[in-house]
Amino acid sequence: MSEPVAAKVLVVEDNRTMLALMQYYLSKDFTVFLARSAEEALEVLQREQLHAVVSDQNLGDGLMGVDLLKRVSELQPHAARILVTASQKLEDAQKAINEARVNHFLTKPFTEQELKNTVGQAVHNAALVAIRDKMVQELKEQLGLRPAKPAAGRSPPSSTRIKTVEPRAPDAKGGNQPLIPESERLAFRDGLTGLYNHRYFQEALSAGLLSARRREQKLMLVLVDIDGFRRFNLSRGYAEGDKLLRRVAQLVTELMEDPVTHARSDNSSEIAARYDWDVFGVVLCNADVERARTYAEKLRKAVEELDFPEGTGGGQGEVTVSAAISVFPDPARSEQDLISFAEKALRASKLVGPNRVVIANQG
Repeated sequence: MSEPVAAKVLVVEDNRTMLALMQYYLSKDFTVFLARSAEEALEVLQREQLHAVVSDQNLGDGLMGVDLLKRVSELQPHAARILVTASQKLEDAQKAINEARVNHFLTKPFTEQELKNTVGQAVHNAALVAIRDKMVQELKEQLGLRPAKPAAGRSPPSSTRIKTVEPRAPDAKGGNQPLIPESERLAFRDGLTGLYNHRYFQEALSAGLLSARRREQKLMLVLVDIDGFRRFNLSRGYAEGDKLLRRVAQLVTELMEDPVTHARSDNSSEIAARYDWDVFGVVLCNADVERARTYAEKLRKAVEELDFPEGTGGGQGEVTVSAAISVFPDPARSEQDLISFAEKALRASKLVGPNRVVIANQG
């Protein structure tokens, strides 16, 4: 298996000492390009396809970092944009977000670990956005969406961007609404549960593992299987089976929260997906085994206590799930290991009995 290509990161800083220090910190994990001015940075942007740009706010050449990052958003919109600043004013942050679509901030003074974590997370999130855009584009091509054709005998000027013609659906007032959000949903969302689909899950897991390796962090994969789902479908009917899948999927996402603060995770790199027919996959980044176990146990208990079908007062344990947790980088050393260990642990657990949580390769 070939080594993944290192992400390309441009660092823009007019202080030579700080520039050299940031290069030293980041060069182990990324291919680093350096620029001491906005002019030098724009030259790099013209010749290199970048994954992230880290820019100090005060560049000393008449152009502010937020202005440079605004140009980055226009020239390379998929590149993550990180602004380094000493300001803690809310209005400065709002301007950076609104005008330059800045994704991340680094406040001076910062540590080596803060720099690595911020850049690593920014690169990872940018990779997920690129994956989504690629899947949406593929779907549009499959649906036969084409760029608008110019009028006969006329060709669009070279500076004109050709707009894509999107199908439109009638709204409640009889008008037409673009179906862009629908095409995006179809590209990487499961139609029944609303969770990410299997293909997006695989792509996001690969990106997550690359980020975990780069940042020397752990990654947890949790596979959750509804016990006896085939029997449930046969006895209750497929319509009720679909309702159950949607209800469990709702719990899968609701319980992805911080175990200490109980705040819902806003980490876009942590995802829940419909892995198989009645199996859900959850990726927890930078998490330890205890956090994954706590999450899985809370989910198991919540499903066990479901009143399903709703309003029937069904007995506790009428519906249950089994869950298996696989850990990267130990014992799983690769994506294949991570998935294989979790699947084997899930199968072995269900042979012993339903309604349990197991850790892969730990009995």
